[in-house]
Amino acid sequence: MKALKLRGHWVGKNVDLALLSRRVEVFFRDKGFNTRINESAGEYQILVMSQHANGIREDVDVKISGSPNNFMIDLFVGERARSSIRLGFLTTMFGGGSLVLRGLKSNEALKKLEEEFWMYIEDSVGYLTNSGRRSSATRN
Repeated sequence: MKALKLRGHWVGKNVDLALLSRRVEVFFRDKGFNTRINESAGEYQILVMSQHANGIREDVDVKISGSPNNFMIDLFVGERARSSIRLGFLTTMFGGGSLVLRGLKSNEALKKLEEEFWMYIEDSVGYLTNSGRRSSATRN
C-alpha cells in the first residue's frame, strides 16, 4: 500500500505539466530508478521502480494534476521500509535485526531522496514558469 508523503501546490506559474512530468522522470532516472509516465486527461503519473537504487527498497509514485496555473504534485512512497522495521523488532530474538537495519537504511535514503526531489521540483517549476499554453484571450 502506498502512503502519501507530501504534496506541493503551485498557483499562477503557467507551467507546461507535460514538460514538468518529463523533468521528474529524468530526476529519478538519474538516480538509478526505472520509470514510466502514464498520462490521462491532463494528469500525469510517474511510476518509479526502485531496483534497490541507493539503498532504497521502495517504489515511488508521483502524480502531477491540475492546470498550468494551478497544479499539485503528490509524492507517494511504499510502506516496505516501515514494515521491515516493525517486523525486525518483532523477530529480533530470531535474527530480525538485519530487517530493522535494512528498513532504517531505506528510510534514511528515502528522506534524503525526498528532500532532493522537492528542491529539484522548486528549481524545475522556476525554470518552466510561463512554459504552459496561453489561452486564446492572452494571445490577442
